[in-house]
Amino acid sequence: MNNTMDNVNLRAVVLDILLENDKNPGHSNLITGQALSKFQYLPKSQRAFISRLAEGTIERSIEEDWLIDHVSSVSTKKMKPVIRNIMRMSAYQLKYMDSVPVSAVCNEAVKLARKRGFSSLTGFVNGVLRSLARDINNIQYPDKSDFIRYCMIRYSMPEYVVRILMDECGSCTEDVLKGFEKEHRLYIRCNTGLITPGGLKKKLTDEGVTVEDTCVPYAFAISGYDYLADLTSFEEGLFQVQDLSSILAGLAVNPNPGDYVVDVCAAPGGKCLHAAQRGSDITVEARDVSEAKVGLIRDNIERLHMDNVTAKVWDATVKDESLIGKPIYLYVMYRVPDWEFLDVKLISDIMHLRKRQRHWLNCKEKFCLYARNM
Repeated sequence: MNNTMDNVNLRAVVLDILLENDKNPGHSNLITGQALSKFQYLPKSQRAFISRLAEGTIERSIEEDWLIDHVSSVSTKKMKPVIRNIMRMSAYQLKYMDSVPVSAVCNEAVKLARKRGFSSLTGFVNGVLRSLARDINNIQYPDKSDFIRYCMIRYSMPEYVVRILMDECGSCTEDVLKGFEKEHRLYIRCNTGLITPGGLKKKLTDEGVTVEDTCVPYAFAISGYDYLADLTSFEEGLFQVQDLSSILAGLAVNPNPGDYVVDVCAAPGGKCLHAAQRGSDITVEARDVSEAKVGLIRDNIERLHMDNVTAKVWDATVKDESLIGKPIYLYVMYRVPDWEFLDVKLISDIMHLRKRQRHWLNCKEKFCLYARNM
């Protein structure tokens, strides 16, 4: 991997993403997206390198710290933020990116440390990473007899998340954690008001996108694209990014002509727009708690050319038929690599979230769907 193009140091871009994520945890997908938007002129392979290294480093930070601490005289907790993140991204490359030579990992880490004003620590950085490169496949993980600690390190999950999963999933906990490690596929739903599923599939294929069928006739899994927003079919509103489980929730509602549907936790709008797509004589109201979230919904309403959907800032109340989009932590954790690392305060946030969801479900209207995306 050539580290620079047009004077762009790819690892420096990743380091900036990691440092920004330290300041604003829980938004790594947005931070990475904003960074990539500045470098759309880079080749697809280099943009993919930035994305994979940034997301992977964040997602595997607990494991990376475990590996580094086995060969370092200074624990990662005591390292300067710049050095800690250089070490983490280097550990990720050594562990998960076999195509990157060890010499490139170590040399580029040393260069980054020097450029960021830590010349006095270049020897430390080089020595630790060389040791890690030699020993990385021999470092032992905790034994399964200490199941919580084993899961924490092996799957790079904080203790409280492991405990929540054990309470929720019992003996299936490790299977759930393994599921988080699978490649995240991107699913889309055809905007059948503008194009047929077959027409969308052909158009995407013509744009160089790999398209796979799913169990839903108008939903596809796509891959092989570079920047989603650059696809003509996306700009024209021919499809909406929406997870398959979310699409199935929309199928379960199946609103009838004249029905009034309220999505009380709607951003970015997948379920409510799906409901609106079922017929122009269906009225849909999309609600969420902040102007920023509602702004995302409005952007998608405009892009998809939907005229039977309104969006407003509103705390959870319902009218006739309710489609509830549930911000359950397992779903968000699956899609956003750093959500589980916010802090222990998330436990109380989850408890508060559960109370709010019970309030949402306390409705006396015609029909209410409780949708839990996994």
